[in-house]
Amino acid sequence: MNKSTNRPLGTNEKVFWLLDQITTTHFAVVAELDGNLPEDSWRQALDIVQHRHPNLSVQISGNEYHALHFNHVEDCRIPLRVVKAHTGESWNGVLEEELCNPLDTTIAPLVRTVLIQQPGKSVFMFISNHSIGDGMSAALAIRDILTVLSGRTIEGLLPLAPLDELAGAPLNEIENVKLQDFEQVKSNVTPRLYVNFERVKLSSTLTKKMIERSKLEKTTVHGALSAVIVLTLKMRNESSQERAVGILHPLSARTTLSLGDDYSLLNSIINLPYQPSHQQEFWDFAREVRQGLSITQAPEWIKADTTATQGLFASGMDINAVADALRHGTAHDVLLSNLGLISFESDFGDLQLKSIYGPMVLTAHPLAQTIGVVTFNGELTLSLTGLVPSQSLLDAVVKIIEKVCNTEQDMQIGDLISISGSSASPAFSLNHK
Repeated sequence: MNKSTNRPLGTNEKVFWLLDQITTTHFAVVAELDGNLPEDSWRQALDIVQHRHPNLSVQISGNEYHALHFNHVEDCRIPLRVVKAHTGESWNGVLEEELCNPLDTTIAPLVRTVLIQQPGKSVFMFISNHSIGDGMSAALAIRDILTVLSGRTIEGLLPLAPLDELAGAPLNEIENVKLQDFEQVKSNVTPRLYVNFERVKLSSTLTKKMIERSKLEKTTVHGALSAVIVLTLKMRNESSQERAVGILHPLSARTTLSLGDDYSLLNSIINLPYQPSHQQEFWDFAREVRQGLSITQAPEWIKADTTATQGLFASGMDINAVADALRHGTAHDVLLSNLGLISFESDFGDLQLKSIYGPMVLTAHPLAQTIGVVTFNGELTLSLTGLVPSQSLLDAVVKIIEKVCNTEQDMQIGDLISISGSSASPAFSLNHK
């Protein structure tokens, strides 16, 4: 398969195309760096990395979900917007602006970038359509760009088959095809009026404690964070005490299926409700979360999940009915997207990679929030994206993390809610629509 081949969208790629017909679901990953380089250097590096990853030069062609294709477009350069900022000036507002403005899926490329230059520091934003890639894809693209900027070379990659085929559940229509002429339906999604974005970074000391304590308790950082988030939402909304909190977990298939560094959508998702009792101990709950997610790390689960979603698109329902089914099946309170421990180097010559934030994304559920997680360079970052102002939700999350990681004895969930909630203000509405 050469780089100019047009191929049908896989199942998960169709899911995000369909959601993009309703609202904006593009995402961003952001890197904070020490150092500055000229705009021309960033422009050249972007061009080289775009050539490495075939999905960075495509548009989506087709007017019905059963006939959608990635169409390769030559000489479509990734937009680079440069913003000059003062020392210490927050980049939150720039990120919120980027998340408000949709990407037109019918115009290549389906990514754009922003470079914020401060004296001695840089912030680089990679914004992407979700059908062509996931959060780890964007992080890998940023690494590739920094690698080129440091003077090293990178090799090009061939187009990757959709996750369906990689998981052993190929679609019948997956083949190299020549697109027929048709009237292309243009993207008509309007910009969002408002996005709320917040971020925090745990100290290296607290990050180390959380990693070590999670390992000691036979769970994962993701399991512990999920448990903390459930407790945080319950303590900040008294009416939610008897309700389950729904967390949507995107799950990378890269490790399970031994995949590489391709820019591609290689995630499955699982939506799970959590309703711990007040008598249950925190770390027991965190282990329960890990156990519930453990089944998703098997190739058989990825294949079964992909096959189930294929059935939705093969049902013969019209596009609105499919969209309604997707919204109903993915209703959640929090999307917890954890890129895990990223082992990139930090030294890129004149630039030093200090922190990575993301993924930042909005879903089709207006009351839901997204929490992105990255652990890099010994520090864990948390980003919160949503339409509803959170009033320091992340600060409350950090307080519970400090409590459970610094207390030798396990604590009951009811006690944690009572202690942590005594100074909290209600600020989050659970999504049950």
